[in-house]
Amino acid sequence: MSKTVFVLGAGFSLGAGAPPQDKLVEKIFELHKKDPFLYEPNSVEYFQTFLRDTLNIPDNSHNKVPLEDIFTPLDRCLLDNLSFRNLGIDEIKRTRELIYYLIGKTLQHILQSTNKKYIDEFAGYLVHECSKRSKGRYRSNDNVSVITTNWDILLDRSIQNLIDAQHRSKAVVDYCCYISSYHESDERVKPGLEMLGKGGFNIKLLKLHGSLNWLQCPRCQRVYVDLDSKIAIDQYSIHQQCRHCDNNYGSFNSHELTSNIIMPTFLKNLSNPQYKLIWQNAGVELSEASKVVFIGYSLPQADYEMRQLISRMVRSDAEVGVVDFSSDPTIDKNYVDLISRYKIFFGKRLKFESHDGAEKYIETLTV
Repeated sequence: MSKTVFVLGAGFSLGAGAPPQDKLVEKIFELHKKDPFLYEPNSVEYFQTFLRDTLNIPDNSHNKVPLEDIFTPLDRCLLDNLSFRNLGIDEIKRTRELIYYLIGKTLQHILQSTNKKYIDEFAGYLVHECSKRSKGRYRSNDNVSVITTNWDILLDRSIQNLIDAQHRSKAVVDYCCYISSYHESDERVKPGLEMLGKGGFNIKLLKLHGSLNWLQCPRCQRVYVDLDSKIAIDQYSIHQQCRHCDNNYGSFNSHELTSNIIMPTFLKNLSNPQYKLIWQNAGVELSEASKVVFIGYSLPQADYEMRQLISRMVRSDAEVGVVDFSSDPTIDKNYVDLISRYKIFFGKRLKFESHDGAEKYIETLTV
């Protein structure tokens, strides 16, 4: 049985209007200038003060600061229980949460109206291929899965829309971790194994850095999923508690659901048991793949956890392909550097490259 694993990076969503990671800070200030009421009052001003007075970055360079340079020192101090310049431990936590809120709100605003036809087509391909796993045929028809480093829920929603329209109660988006429905009455949120046991099928979507539609209980560690909303952003205005822990132990503030997204940092904490499950399952998917296709993923040196997973688990006989976009790959230095990284990393396993981008590539897949 042949199996294709798609590995998606930020470039996958660019065609739908998502900004690249290195433009997120710039977008925050740009949107705030257009609409001063988009974000919580004084949140952008606090962020600017942090950049200027704590990180000592001049105002004219605020747009250029990499997110890793923001989150890495904060995360290091939190891990070691240290203050950071003029910020105490509690202030570091509040600052980190505020910056996370600004990033999430920015993505929410930008992606609320977007043309994602190609993502819908990709979802159609995935659902069609995975539907072959129904009626107990999952052992012989495990032929496709998706691993992504993206937080956005563009693909999640496209898949779920197709399930709602064509396979209601017979298929699920499978995040390959232990999940519960955010809304207790939402029967669409089920573990993939449960759906397979009922004769349905699952579409495996492994989100290595978390998702904007997830919240987690800090006590029992359940991941709550809302297939329709970016609840990781809503947590700042709507404080929801874990209904399971409230029922088992009584209502305590320690049961309040929080976001578990892994932010851009050189100190990614993967000790969370849910992330361990996702990363372990991602390794299994890669080990079973006869073909691995990277779409919009730049294979950065700094993403060493991902690089070691790929290096350790992708088979020596697997075919590897790279899909990215460049209007002129002969002179585009970023594209030339990208392909060079892949050639050095994979050697002879790199079988093809496409500079036409995700949209054109997906056209070759759709049924």
